Amino acid sequence: MNKSNTLSKGYKEGSLRSRSTNPLITTPNDLPIKVDVNLLANQIKQWYSGGNLSKDDIQVIIKELNKLVL
Repeated sequence: MNKSNTLSKGYKEGSLRSRSTNPLITTPNDLPIKVDVNLLANQIKQWYSGGNLSKDDIQVIIKELNKLVL
């Protein structure tokens, strides 16, 4: 068998791989969870008082939140 027949045969017959489906399709049951902002604020305060967040870290959070405001 010569090489040109082998290459053209592959193009004519198509791929032998099976096509997978996208498993990440969202369903109506995957609604976003509402965040309790008071709990989030308290958690940030705890992180700051515990030394897990610095003033610079809080400034970064504020800066990123300001980007979200439309």
